[in-house]
Amino acid sequence: MIEIFIILIVIFLLFIFLTTRKYQKESLSNNIYSAEYYRGLNYLLNDEDDKALKIFTDLIDVDSSTIETHLALGGVYRRRGEFDKAILIHQNLLSRPKLDKGIKNQTLYELGKDFFSAGLYDKSEKILHNLQNNKSYEESCSEYLLLIYELSKDWDSAIKLTKNIKKQKIRNLSINDLISQYYCEKANEYQKDNQLNKAITVLRKAININDSSRRPYSMLFKLNIQSNPSSALDNLLNLMQMDSSFLVILSNEIIELSTIHQDKEIDKRISNIILQFSNENQFSPQIYEFMFNINGYSSPDEYVNKTTNNVFTDIFDNLYSQKSMISNESKTNLDLLKLISENFLTYNCSNCGHSVRNHIWQCPSCNHWETFKPNTISDRVAIND
Repeated sequence: MIEIFIILIVIFLLFIFLTTRKYQKESLSNNIYSAEYYRGLNYLLNDEDDKALKIFTDLIDVDSSTIETHLALGGVYRRRGEFDKAILIHQNLLSRPKLDKGIKNQTLYELGKDFFSAGLYDKSEKILHNLQNNKSYEESCSEYLLLIYELSKDWDSAIKLTKNIKKQKIRNLSINDLISQYYCEKANEYQKDNQLNKAITVLRKAININDSSRRPYSMLFKLNIQSNPSSALDNLLNLMQMDSSFLVILSNEIIELSTIHQDKEIDKRISNIILQFSNENQFSPQIYEFMFNINGYSSPDEYVNKTTNNVFTDIFDNLYSQKSMISNESKTNLDLLKLISENFLTYNCSNCGHSVRNHIWQCPSCNHWETFKPNTISDRVAIND
């Protein structure tokens, strides 16, 4: 009920403003007109859309000043999630034979947003694509069209449109950053179809257009794990130089590389990368096990000192005292570390704060790319407490 009252207040204020702006004096006909207008609102609020639209249509014929109120009303309904009502209002306006061109374009834009919000992307794309040629709507239509292409996974259209956009940035990403992400999405589709060579080719395009993006290096690392371990390690090294948090994000894949090849030189390179780029509070129990198994106590000790900030001092002292990862007590302690590190590990969007359990590349809340970071080991302990 509160939301309905708010809508009525908004519409009432808009109505008063628009009518008083045009008319200096009230007349009997205006009173009748106002009564009809509120009767139409009452029908709309009570889901009697056909009756409401008939009244609104008649009112538009009486006075075109209500058009702006209709636009505002449609926007209110779209924000409330009542897309059918918003669409009906805007389609009704477009049905008027003598609609001003500026108002028509504005109404088309609002209708395009209605269809987008309702998930009717084909209809939205058609309207926004035609309206994009109008300079007043070029920028906003392009951003909506990009979202449509992203949601429908039409990466070729997204790349083509992005290359023609005049803005320097979209959603805080440069144009090259965005195109790089779209190439990565194409590579992901090639990988699903087992077209690995095409995937690698497209990922190299992504790096060429934006060599500071972390994603193509991460994807190349995963693609090369089985067939080309040396290239995989090169990709991993490049990635760590940009963002060492990927030691946590890719910890399972790093262990997979070692497990598949059983090669001392590969293990040595992995160990060197781990020790070079491990940072405070970015602990991974999988990496700890790996370091323990290949190098004994000295490497885990150095790794622990770099990554835990003494958060788990007692547990690690206990592990070291066992002198073996096979003992029951050591296994219990390691299981506890895994519980804290994995069960309370989340990834948080640096732009909007949205939290997910598994690492992803695009935030579903704000649609920004490459914004998820793993929480620290201290964060996980705080959650556990």
